[in-house]
Amino acid sequence: MKSTLAIMKSTLALVALIGVLGFSTDGMSQIQLSNGDIKVKDIEVEAQPTPLFQAAGVKNKNIPNPKEWLEMEVEFEVKGDEDKVVPELLFRYYAGFRDEKGSVRILTGDVKHINVVPGEEYYSSAYVSPSTLGQITGDYSRFQPSSVAGVGVEIYFNGVIIGGSTSTGTKFWAAGTAPAPGVMGKGETPFALLWIDRYAQAGKK
Repeated sequence: MKSTLAIMKSTLALVALIGVLGFSTDGMSQIQLSNGDIKVKDIEVEAQPTPLFQAAGVKNKNIPNPKEWLEMEVEFEVKGDEDKVVPELLFRYYAGFRDEKGSVRILTGDVKHINVVPGEEYYSSAYVSPSTLGQITGDYSRFQPSSVAGVGVEIYFNGVIIGGSTSTGTKFWAAGTAPAPGVMGKGETPFALLWIDRYAQAGKK
């Protein structure tokens, strides 16, 4: 009898604890963001060579000419209550090019960030691989940032656009040419383990 009573007390205590925790979590997740609550301070484009790592137990191999990636980096800040956390933001990147024949090519891809604290400065980044750049520009040996006609980003919260930026001043990706996949998040590239504390925490797609 005592054993049954003890189990019932433990169960009630557990239910009460779950209720408290559930209430607290809901409070944290109820932050509301609208258009203009995210400020994109800067968006930069540059060529980044494939990083070289060293490992124990293997022979190092000489790579005299590392391939180069297109890196797009966005500096941003969220406005709002600093006691709350934005559970998830989706950054949709766009990169525009003109290929060897002069045709417009637009690449896109999504990057998710989680646990973003309002009032703090953050960075987000996305990349285009050397092989994809070679297919577009025709130069597989070296990438020039001048080959990029424009870059841009749209930022979504709960499926709604609340911010963004573009290097051209217009949404060039909406001008008629359908964007194709080709932009990758940092975690999908050899840069995944670099500069971790610089960037907002990435979430799974």
